[in-house]
Amino acid sequence: MNIISNDNNDKIFFTGRDFFASLLTDIKTAKQSIELETYIFDLDKLGQKIIKELTQIANNGVSVRIIIDGAGTPGWNGSMVNELEKAGAESRVFHPFPWRFWQWSRSKIHTPFLLKAIYLLMKINSRNHRKVCIIDKKIVYIGSFNISQNHLDGYGNKKAWRDTGIRLNNVDLHDYMQAFEAAWSHTTISERIKHFFLHIRNNPVILLNNTWYRRRILYSKLLKRIKKCRNRIWITNPYFVPSNVFLKRLTDAASIGIDVKILLPRESDMVFISWATQIFYARLLKSGVRVFEYLPTMLHAKTIIIDNWMTVGSSNLNYRSLLHDLEVDVVVSNLNLQKKLEQQFILDLTNAREVLIEDDKKRPWYQKLIGYLLLYVKYLF
Repeated sequence: MNIISNDNNDKIFFTGRDFFASLLTDIKTAKQSIELETYIFDLDKLGQKIIKELTQIANNGVSVRIIIDGAGTPGWNGSMVNELEKAGAESRVFHPFPWRFWQWSRSKIHTPFLLKAIYLLMKINSRNHRKVCIIDKKIVYIGSFNISQNHLDGYGNKKAWRDTGIRLNNVDLHDYMQAFEAAWSHTTISERIKHFFLHIRNNPVILLNNTWYRRRILYSKLLKRIKKCRNRIWITNPYFVPSNVFLKRLTDAASIGIDVKILLPRESDMVFISWATQIFYARLLKSGVRVFEYLPTMLHAKTIIIDNWMTVGSSNLNYRSLLHDLEVDVVVSNLNLQKKLEQQFILDLTNAREVLIEDDKKRPWYQKLIGYLLLYVKYLF
């Protein structure tokens, strides 16, 4: 049975400063292995610092494996990466863009040149959006923090993005390590078919969507949780473009008196997606769902609270996460961390502006038009 330990070393982070300070400490003390998987690995000051520490421990004999995404990190190359690999670390690029030939050597796809180019072109919309670091197969970091200075105050004279991450000890990593190995080795179609219908634990701690079957089961269970909710549904998400079924579950819950609150960014790094999100405001507000827009900075955290069931991770509530991207979330059952997550949501609301029906009516016509047009291609984002 998968149970998160209530160990005092389990931690939850709401700032990049605290998250990366803890991560770097654990990297420095690694004894056996590190598996790091991230969508974005910027080679900025933060990225360089992490690469320096990874290079040092690789030189000391620690096994270091890194998976980055070809779309999120198109610049994974250069002297620092080469030095890291010379130290014994290994890195892989998940689905590099077909025209970035210099990343092909770090892609584990063994096919002739032309077939490889065709394959990568067909997979151009399939991304690895997971953000995980495993230390010595014992400590796991999961959340929405990329390796990027966007998550630190002062970068570009801006406030750090608001994110959430978690550090856990003594959690069952078997399913995640299988998913990591599949991405690392580029599991063949025959192997994927063999593992397609493997048993999914009834109450997994780590939620993975690395097969179509897992995606369907996880989404179905989430919808059932919303339907069975009795008290509250509190959602924090930066890219909210829900399916019709998910939207109906939320509006149905609000209409019978469930406390449904959705926290979204006021200013997004992808402004057009915000315009698509705002198309749903009228329906949500009329049903009794309360919508809030976070004001201080870019809100990038992805958390869900349904009664006392809570998750933290990388999944957005959009079609990309539902259909295309590899994601990972963790169920938070540590009571101390649950309380902190609940308190942070309440704190975030004090730094947000509630959206009213009158506000939605005042939005410019061109934003509404573009938002409606974007919904026709919602399967791409």
